[in-house]
Amino acid sequence: MLYWIIAGNGQAYGPADLALMHRWVAERRIVSTTQVATSEHGPWRDAALVTELARAFGNPDYESAASAASTGDHATHAPGTPPTAPTTPQSTSMPMSGEWPPSPIAISQLVSGIFNLITATGWLLTCFGVILSVPLTILGIYELIAYSRARTTPPQQYLESTKTKAILDICSVLAGNLGSMVCGIVILTQLPAARDRIDQNQQQMN
Repeated sequence: MLYWIIAGNGQAYGPADLALMHRWVAERRIVSTTQVATSEHGPWRDAALVTELARAFGNPDYESAASAASTGDHATHAPGTPPTAPTTPQSTSMPMSGEWPPSPIAISQLVSGIFNLITATGWLLTCFGVILSVPLTILGIYELIAYSRARTTPPQQYLESTKTKAILDICSVLAGNLGSMVCGIVILTQLPAARDRIDQNQQQMN
């Protein structure tokens, strides 16, 4: 059976056979919360929930045993895979393992989406209703969708789209939406730290 994983940088690696998966566990390229699937399209689940890998987590003797076994069996590596690194990245809709996105960004995005919808509803009662309520409604819906899909969107893509929405949130103050403006500012101030986290995870995987 072949496997694919989602690394800490949000990229998919594979295919890899079970022996190579064990090697990556021993090298800490796979942790208990790493997303694993038997198809590059999913479904995905934590590595600790995969029967063939479950024994590797919480077993202090596993790392040395797996390392010793893998060093003498390079023939089991996936074709073209370097012995100390995953295969060529493939695009995927799965995000980083662990807490992602950062809470200040996620919560601000959720709150902003709600504020946009509330403000849009208020503008429907005025003569300028359609002109102002439609863009606010669209922005609010997109933010709620982005919030719900945050963990299934590649981190870099998520941050870029979130930045765009945050800028639009700030602009929504022109429609009297002070709440979304504040949320947009909070999001923009948190983006550099989120990008640093992606870079750190990338370095750890390398």
